[in-house]
Amino acid sequence: MRKSLNSWLLKAIGPRIIGILMILSGVVLNKYSIAWMLSPDVSIKNSTLLTIIFAGQAVLILAGLWFMLRRYRYQWPLVVHGLLIIGCATATVLGTYTTSLYWGWIQPPIRDLAEIGDWLRASNNSFLGTAGIKKLSREVKKVDRADKLVRVKRGLSTQLLRHGRVAEGIEHLESAYKLAVSKNMPSNLINDLRFKLGVAYIRSGEVDHCIKMHNPASCLFPLEKGGVWANPNGALKAAEYFNEYLRALPGDPGARWLLNLAYMASGNYPDGLSPDLLIPMSVNELDYGGRRFRDIAPDVGLDTFNLVGGAIMDDFDNDGFLDIITSTYDPHEPMLYYHNDGDGTFSDWSARANLTAQLGGFNLVQADYNNDGLLDILVLRGAWCGRKHGRQRNSLLRQNPDGTFTDVTKASGLGKTAYPCLAAAWADYDKDGDLDIYIGNEYLPCELFRNNGDGTFTDVARRAGVRNMANTKGVTWGDYDNDGDADLYVSNLGQPNRLYRNNGDGTFTDVAKELGVSLDDSLNRRTFAAWFWDVDNDGWLDLFVGGYPKGKVGIFAADYLGMPTSGERLRLFRNDGTGHFIDVTKKMNLYHIQWPMGANYGDIDNDGFLDCYLGTGAPGFDYLVPNAMYRNIGGTRFANITTATGVGHLQKGHAIAFGDLDRDGDQDIFAQMGGWYPADGFHNALFENPGNSNHWITIKLIGAQSNRSAIGAQIKLVVDTEANERLIYRVVGSGGSFGASSLQQEIGIGTADHIKMLEVYWPASDTRQRFNDVPVDQSIEIIEGKEVYRVLEYKPIQFVKPNIQLDVLKDD
Repeated sequence: MRKSLNSWLLKAIGPRIIGILMILSGVVLNKYSIAWMLSPDVSIKNSTLLTIIFAGQAVLILAGLWFMLRRYRYQWPLVVHGLLIIGCATATVLGTYTTSLYWGWIQPPIRDLAEIGDWLRASNNSFLGTAGIKKLSREVKKVDRADKLVRVKRGLSTQLLRHGRVAEGIEHLESAYKLAVSKNMPSNLINDLRFKLGVAYIRSGEVDHCIKMHNPASCLFPLEKGGVWANPNGALKAAEYFNEYLRALPGDPGARWLLNLAYMASGNYPDGLSPDLLIPMSVNELDYGGRRFRDIAPDVGLDTFNLVGGAIMDDFDNDGFLDIITSTYDPHEPMLYYHNDGDGTFSDWSARANLTAQLGGFNLVQADYNNDGLLDILVLRGAWCGRKHGRQRNSLLRQNPDGTFTDVTKASGLGKTAYPCLAAAWADYDKDGDLDIYIGNEYLPCELFRNNGDGTFTDVARRAGVRNMANTKGVTWGDYDNDGDADLYVSNLGQPNRLYRNNGDGTFTDVAKELGVSLDDSLNRRTFAAWFWDVDNDGWLDLFVGGYPKGKVGIFAADYLGMPTSGERLRLFRNDGTGHFIDVTKKMNLYHIQWPMGANYGDIDNDGFLDCYLGTGAPGFDYLVPNAMYRNIGGTRFANITTATGVGHLQKGHAIAFGDLDRDGDQDIFAQMGGWYPADGFHNALFENPGNSNHWITIKLIGAQSNRSAIGAQIKLVVDTEANERLIYRVVGSGGSFGASSLQQEIGIGTADHIKMLEVYWPASDTRQRFNDVPVDQSIEIIEGKEVYRVLEYKPIQFVKPNIQLDVLKDD
């Protein structure tokens, strides 16, 4: 009886279970679930691969039907039934799970902010985790083959350096190098160890001098005067290894670049270098008539030491002085609020504002999302940590009338997901008078949260057609076609970029490829920071896209020297006045290799044309390249004035914010410094603008029918010059896609001594305000719909006077 029952189960029920599971597998192993498992951008566009997937689905479904409908005469072995059932069940569960993730039907658990730090530290996360050190430390003790021991030690040294154990890392590298040489191992391995040893010794010197003995000249390119190391041993040792490397591989631009930096740090540049290895320090720079900026952060208490993070420069307490709020990638460290006291000093208001519980934060963006007259903050987290470790929730912080902030993420509807992200931008895309937010996520659906007007948001990204599903690194809004509503540009690392044209009905159409700004056909399709701006003051928004090339420091050095090299460059697309774009990168002298992650723009010389400052950064310790300042020459070209202005910081620069902190009419620059690894923190910088003779006006706009922050409002100035009448345009926003400048518009007007006409266009109400004969060199407030502007009685303040410490940067 039992035997016949088993036989019946095997012949009848078993195959039907297999058939059902095969059919289910065929349904759920679709292009969505397979893309989630296999594709970096969670998207499959290759027609051949799509055909294979559809064919596989058809085979599984037909096979399932065959199993269900066929009558069996023979008894199948139990093991075959079991394996088929297990296999099909696994495929069904996996396909169902990944499809559900793709469409957002399920969400993994969201961890509390206090838990994230310890969770990441104990993990194998490539940036913050320590599991790699433990694993490789065990392997070092067990390895019995010399070649494998060298490779394990090399990997262990990398992990140790990332976590600040520099001496141990160098010790393992030195022993690996000696072993590799003694065993006559492959030359490429030996040269790699030489290069890594050179980088490790430079890092050792940076810790001893740039960090422990920090001064305003520390790590400013070129290293001279106060930037030269007091103890040159680390630099000399690095130079020794780079020289050995270059004898084996002559002409390598990356090693040559770092060798020059090592000689600078030791005080032996340029005389100590042979002519064939010397790199002149102003290859790409043009003359600049202005004075040098000065890093005054140490003098005013803003040189906080931390990792990469976000930064906002704006007036949070409405006292007329711009404050600074920063975050750090370190999930154990809180946000910091530096209140501008109006007397040349800052006070730490972090605890007072209830921000100490806000741990971590890769980027920050500000806006008055509830139109109560107080700036609120969105904190972004999880970037670079992948789908697993990047599940760190964002925070929407509502400012209260008493100056404190309340985390309303969950109550607002923004807390339902936790995707890795670093880019977001505010805009009133539907022109209903309140601000919506687009959040660009990495490898996961991007989110467009529509403001419901009651303090809550609804994600409408799918309905609007802007989910993107790529490795998003930059987000910016701008009305590129001048039709009155905000359009959206999304910069993706490794995938085509998107330009979503606002259709005016709540939906968007991707026209990036059509308008030539997708970079789909570019060399590597690797871009990061992006923004709309009007570089030539013609009233049409142009587009900047920062190339973020894949490769070592050598590609930067090669480009710096004018050598042929590969890698994505900076890109500038000029709007031709019809809503189409022309690539003018080469024509405007921006076709260069940089790594601009944190970047923003402003007018540093008050000539009325927008300049930009690029905070360069990449994870490796060999990426010692200066942050870059580009000056806009009359809307016709850009000049690299990095060295001339004294802002070429060699440490990793990220969130960049422009604003007139001392109310003297010119824009200062705050740079959140530091890298990704726990050992790659650095002191933040505040570059004080030395001033100029040009005139200016600061305009604070307050929306009434439009959003109160006035984000998206357009300003047009008409001024008379000696030559002719001139137009200057601005759009209210916080600037670039990593770092947030002040929302008040600080506009240079060159030599004009008055403003003939000032016009403000409010898109939500579709109205214009005009004011004639406005005096210059003052700050004013304009409220939407009011016929008269208010003069703000702002007086300049003095932060610091040059002292002995700052004199190391004085002009020659």
